[in-house]
Amino acid sequence: MITQEDIEYHVPANIDYTFAETNYFIVVIPEERILATFYTVTRKAVGVCLVDVAIYGCLSDNRGEMLYLDTQQGLPAPARLSRFETPNGLKVFAHNPRDYTLDYLGFDDTEAHLEVRGLTEPFDINDPKHSPKAVEGEAAKIEASGLGSAYRNHFDMPCKVTGTLKVRGKTYKVDCVSTMDHSWGERCEVGLRSMGWMNANFGEDYGLHWINSVDFTRPADRNMALAHGYVFENGELYGLADMKISANRLGAVSVALDVEATDVRGKKHILYGTPLVGAPWSCYTSVMIYVAMSRWITDSGRIGYGLNMENYPLDMIARQRGRRWNEPTGTICT
Repeated sequence: MITQEDIEYHVPANIDYTFAETNYFIVVIPEERILATFYTVTRKAVGVCLVDVAIYGCLSDNRGEMLYLDTQQGLPAPARLSRFETPNGLKVFAHNPRDYTLDYLGFDDTEAHLEVRGLTEPFDINDPKHSPKAVEGEAAKIEASGLGSAYRNHFDMPCKVTGTLKVRGKTYKVDCVSTMDHSWGERCEVGLRSMGWMNANFGEDYGLHWINSVDFTRPADRNMALAHGYVFENGELYGLADMKISANRLGAVSVALDVEATDVRGKKHILYGTPLVGAPWSCYTSVMIYVAMSRWITDSGRIGYGLNMENYPLDMIARQRGRRWNEPTGTICT
């Protein structure tokens, strides 16, 4: 269960440089084909913070074709997580685990002023009342989290986001249903796992979110499995008990996603997703994450939107595909 204390730092007695706390906020403006993300990673033990503001306006495999990118890795760690301001213009005020105010004054006449209000209580992946995939024991939690120790402690939350987003002088109204998350745990930048983090929001009354593992050594139709997830309906959370998910990829881009999710009530949710805008994202130089805003359609024809991302750890890819110029892909040379 997530409490008021969880909006502040979690500082274990044996904290070291790998321990990180993250926050992730998302804005979708489907009618304008705009996606904006606000991400922070704080490493209290070494006193540094990464702040990444990314705005997407097309579907591309080139980071240089994003609408806007302000990513700075060597900023000083804020004294508190519940209320802070960073040198590159991001202000975050966590009123409580469900409600946040976010302001950003960037460069090139770009800024954001947002109110984030939770539509449910935060979904705690370690709470068996929330997730039927929750397990006991620290080692088991790490193995089951979807991202190893980086998600040892993690919550996701459907939310209503309102306000304004200005991109290079043009202001857009923000009024969307989105998803935010918060994590804390050991997060070494190498050895991260391949995984997906995806959501499909159809309104303030209904949506889904899930974390899935991805095993790129397996056939494409059998390489994804549910780690944790939920359905929210009319303010209530229902954990996901099972999921069948497959992706048709063009390079790193999942151009089509087929999902059949079953919640703890035994209710099935069938939906199909296609990315509208997105680009590669490297919140750490050791990973390539493809981030996209997808349009989702249920089997009954209801349309929604959400963010889907898949993590490609580059050390893993190099292990699987690293080669010399005259060697076939997959040959490991010494």
